[in-house]
Amino acid sequence: MAIRIVTADERLNEANNKTSLAIFGPPGVGKTTLLLTTPPEKTVAIDLEAGMKSVQTWRGASLPVRTFADFRDLAVLIGGADPSADPNSYYSAGHYQHVLASYQGSGIPELLAERSIIFVDSITDLTRQVMAYSRQQPEAFSERTGKPDLRGAYGLLGREVIQALKHLQHAPGKTVIFVGVLEKVCAGHVCQLGSESLLSSRMGRRISEAQGYEPPVRGDLKETWSKTAT
Repeated sequence: MAIRIVTADERLNEANNKTSLAIFGPPGVGKTTLLLTTPPEKTVAIDLEAGMKSVQTWRGASLPVRTFADFRDLAVLIGGADPSADPNSYYSAGHYQHVLASYQGSGIPELLAERSIIFVDSITDLTRQVMAYSRQQPEAFSERTGKPDLRGAYGLLGREVIQALKHLQHAPGKTVIFVGVLEKVCAGHVCQLGSESLLSSRMGRRISEAQGYEPPVRGDLKETWSKTAT
């Protein structure tokens, strides 16, 4: 695709029409209930947690998603085809057209096209779905022994989650709100709260634990308490 000049007015108009933000917090602090502050007629909630009970009074539409394959299809419906994607890969024009045909008559493409706010709850549960998917892929098995390869599974997890989130982030004309959980990390008798419960920090710990190494607790986390405190 040819490069074109974007004027200041075009940039300003684009900025006014969309944004992306991530909301992180411990479980139970009210992250999902922030959905109640969004206009129902402009918002669609992507429900990965099966946890909409706290927002039963919200009058907007939601889409329950239980597999990463479904989330990836919704992401390409929301963001459109990625012009830089390989023609035979996910997020390509071919993938977009395939998903459009698959959802024909469901009303979902039309719903996603008309809603300008996408509320994703949560990317923490998305990583769990992607991990279930990744463990079944060839990259999750050793080429030499055929046994499960934890590094390969987590590597694929990282690539898939980042690609999906970036695709949504670049969706034209969409404000995307990502919700995630802050993880409680323990080492010895000390627990700390502050690391987002996904991707690099969790992958590093899981791989280290699998190899018998207990990583130290990070020093820059937000809150510390003792497991033995009374």
